[in-house]
Amino acid sequence: MIGVVGGVVAALLWGTSGVAAARSSRLVGAEVALGWVYLVGLLAVIPVAAADGLPEPGGETYGWTALAAAAAVSSLYLMYAALRRGPVVLIMPITAAQGGIAALIAVALGERLEPLAGVGLAAVTLGMLAVIRPPRGVESSSHPTVAIVLAGLCAALSGFALYGSARASDSLGTPWLLLAVRTAGVLALTLPLALSGRLRAPGPALRLVVFCGLADTAAFASFIVAAGQGSIAVPAVIASQFAAVSVLLGVLAIRERLTRTQLAGVLGILGGVALVTAVQS
Repeated sequence: MIGVVGGVVAALLWGTSGVAAARSSRLVGAEVALGWVYLVGLLAVIPVAAADGLPEPGGETYGWTALAAAAAVSSLYLMYAALRRGPVVLIMPITAAQGGIAALIAVALGERLEPLAGVGLAAVTLGMLAVIRPPRGVESSSHPTVAIVLAGLCAALSGFALYGSARASDSLGTPWLLLAVRTAGVLALTLPLALSGRLRAPGPALRLVVFCGLADTAAFASFIVAAGQGSIAVPAVIASQFAAVSVLLGVLAIRERLTRTQLAGVLGILGGVALVTAVQS
């Protein structure tokens, strides 16, 4: 039950932060916005990790932690870059494929996946193809190819980040894993921006980057706790329902729209994720 609840909480937090990330990246740029997000997340997790005490990592922990940190930092950067170039209702469903990828990795490494879950993953794949296909007679600006490619790469790397973080947290613990990931983000992006003078004040995006920094960190923590209950695939695909949250907010709050083919693709993605969730939980 904790695995399901943790996945749902992660989906809600990632879904809302995705919309905020789109707005902040368009206001101050993807790099500046993400630089502040990592700094906020690091400051939030430092006291929690300190209170948790020093961990006693096992032999494989360092490798899984390095994989999780590198993949998480790279994938989040790609997501922000994609959201700056494309609409939330198009980008977020593509990045939601991370849950299916994490599930496939888990199965490949020994976790059992129900047969119907394969049907769900096939639906996700078909939905992705429908979303990616450019509509006939539509200008290229309405179908941001670069943004779609970035979102696809984000999904692939996120899948490895989810699986690696779940494995690393077994002995490292959730707070210290989060500390490692946020520290990697600050070292890779925030610090270079600050040293080069490009980390300008977020200005009108201040509330957005603070919210994203806290929400993304809390979502990651929720997923890790859920994955620690035994199954990685189940919370991974449930957490991927963040696409539904982002699409709903994108339509209602930002008034974005999809073509009918793209809408069918989005529904296919969400339906496939829901099927995997149902049969795996």
